[in-house]
Amino acid sequence: MTSTPLPRRLAAALALPLLLAACSKPTEPAPVVPAVYVTPVQYTAAGAERRFSATLAARTESDLAFRTGGKLVARLVDVGQAVRAGQPLARLDAADYQLGAEAAAEQLRAAEVDAAQSASDAARFARLLADGSVGAADQERLQAKADAAAARVQQAHRQLELARNRNAYTVLTAPFDGVVSAARAEVGQVVAEGQPVFQLARDRELEVVVDVPEALAADLRERRATVRVAGGAAQALRLRELSPTAAAGTRSFRARYALVSAAPALWRMGMTAEVALAAPRAGSEPVAELPVGALLSTQGQATVWVVDDPAATPAKLTRRSVTVVAQGNDSVTLRGLEEGAWVVSAGAHRLDAGMAVRPVKRPLDGPLPRPQAQAEPQPQAAASAAALQVAR
Repeated sequence: MTSTPLPRRLAAALALPLLLAACSKPTEPAPVVPAVYVTPVQYTAAGAERRFSATLAARTESDLAFRTGGKLVARLVDVGQAVRAGQPLARLDAADYQLGAEAAAEQLRAAEVDAAQSASDAARFARLLADGSVGAADQERLQAKADAAAARVQQAHRQLELARNRNAYTVLTAPFDGVVSAARAEVGQVVAEGQPVFQLARDRELEVVVDVPEALAADLRERRATVRVAGGAAQALRLRELSPTAAAGTRSFRARYALVSAAPALWRMGMTAEVALAAPRAGSEPVAELPVGALLSTQGQATVWVVDDPAATPAKLTRRSVTVVAQGNDSVTLRGLEEGAWVVSAGAHRLDAGMAVRPVKRPLDGPLPRPQAQAEPQPQAAASAAALQVAR
């Protein structure tokens, strides 16, 4: 019995993989399924407590300016510095105003000399009139001149006071105790009369500033408000001021709340706070709150994309109409969806109906529904796997 030579067997072994590769079909790349953020629909009472980000601000914040113009030669305080009432903040070049005050003083002295001479002449003519040496007309004329000279003395006094006041206006002082919150001029700059140079805030009188949506503005005075800063205890608030018009960009109303009790010592202007607005009444129809990126406008109708089966990979999308109750900067309140439905909450305007997507939950939302258990392998597939194992 003759055996196959080794070179022929080696060539057959090398040719077998090539033949198998030629018979198999090329593998196509898997289609890319875009990932989308989804958020579950959770209904709460429409009158439930609402929370908003707010800012601590000074109740009184004034723009300070010189009462005269000139060149700024000294800025004595910086932003954030605490000042006392009457403390100098900045100075202008006062050389011209000092010259004006000196000139007014000289004019006053000249007016006083002229008034003294006129009064002496009037007194002398009054004595001469008594013995008939001069006429009454001459005496009256000198008396009028003396009265005019006395009036010019008073005028010179006023001019001197004005000149000294304008010289004093070259020093800007703090009208009350507070903190410098802004500086709008530097040394060497020529400032006009009334041009703001500093902004001074009363840091001991803090209040809370918050922007509320249109849906809450109507009954805002009826809602109980509290504020919390940096995880501290809640403080009661009292609505002090509500803007009568909405902001053009956000359509929100700015509200300013005063603290019912004294502010904690650690609170500072500019700190971020959280304002809670409790409902004035209960029993309203429930609403759901979603990120504003979930809302679409289709032919004038508000719609959202709902994921049919979040557990499926990929999942399909369906467009659903909703009723918008209120819309803010970051969120939208609506009705018209089922409790627990998963809605695409970011990039909704880039999707199409029936599009395959891969749902991804937001970090603070609950987990997605678990996928169903994997189905058992079909008999044909099992037989094929067994046949392959036998062939090996």
